[in-house]
Amino acid sequence: MDTNDLIPTLALATLIIAVLAAVIGYMLFKRKPANQHPMDQSRDDGIATVRTKEPR
Repeated sequence: MDTNDLIPTLALATLIIAVLAAVIGYMLFKRKPANQHPMDQSRDDGIATVRTKEPR
C-alpha cells in the first residue's frame, strides 16, 4: 500500500470512528430520564404524580 493510498483510508476511518463515537455518546446521553424532553413523557404520569401528593 502506497502512502498516497493510506491518507484517504485513514481520513475515512477517522471519520467513521468519530461518527460512531458521537452516535453512541448521544444514545447514552438520551437514555437518562433527566436528559429527555418533558413533552416526551406521557401526560398520565404527570397527573398520577400530582394526585399522589399530600394536600397542604
